[in-house]
Amino acid sequence: MYKVYCSKAKVILISILLTFYISISFASDPKILKMVFVPASEKGDESDYESLIAIISRNAKVKIESIKVIDYNAAVEAMRANRAQLAWFGGKTYIKAAEIANAEAFAAGVRVGDTTAGYYTYFVVRDDSNLQTLYDVKNKVLGLGSIGSTSGDLIPKVELLKINLSIQNKEHFKQVVYTGNHDACLLAVVNKHIDVCGMSSRNFDARLADGTISNNIVRIIHKSSLVPPPPLAYSKKLSKELRDKIKLATLNAHKYGKIGGYGGEMSHYISVNDSDYDTLRDLEVFLK
Repeated sequence: MYKVYCSKAKVILISILLTFYISISFASDPKILKMVFVPASEKGDESDYESLIAIISRNAKVKIESIKVIDYNAAVEAMRANRAQLAWFGGKTYIKAAEIANAEAFAAGVRVGDTTAGYYTYFVVRDDSNLQTLYDVKNKVLGLGSIGSTSGDLIPKVELLKINLSIQNKEHFKQVVYTGNHDACLLAVVNKHIDVCGMSSRNFDARLADGTISNNIVRIIHKSSLVPPPPLAYSKKLSKELRDKIKLATLNAHKYGKIGGYGGEMSHYISVNDSDYDTLRDLEVFLK
């Protein structure tokens, strides 16, 4: 009789603990999710995502509010400290966030007219510049976007190292300037503050489309290989149920209206995984 009583007590206790655990798991999801954006543009990247966020909020039944940060590291820190549960990261920033901030990439946007979510680094000069190829940038003033950027820092350094140029070698460049973001780098070329800019193709195309620049002012002297897309990511601290709802709502968002993203209007979003960014991890090792 005593053994039967103990067995029943254990079953009851386990049931209570499981119920408590489940209730805590669901209760741990914030009522309002905060979404952070890396500062890639002068024009405010969060505005490109307003329609997408509205559709995700409605279909996943969760309220999402955007927050701003001043640099790439601050975006990672926001998720690490649980001040943000969703993010749009650059690829390089995502790698760091996955390592220290429980971030998990889940989707990336494909622009209208494109067949892939990937993009490129462009090296851009003024149209009247005498620089014609990447080899010509030696001993010139090089502009980059922001430390931590993929297409405005990591990939430019990789492309330069392929031709035996390094921004760490003072004999290779007259000066290396970090302008803060891709748009600022592009405008620095236009205004003759720098000789060449390593920047994101997405920003270049967007500024061409909105008339900020034109093809008779600047030109591209070098294009990198395809770069893994900057992902949307969520914190693994969120319940799996909520993460699944957010991902499904994102992948189906194009069915409910026009959607935006990095570089303008998107045709749709595709699923991405953490392993899709192993290429960038390899490149970081290559630079060391």
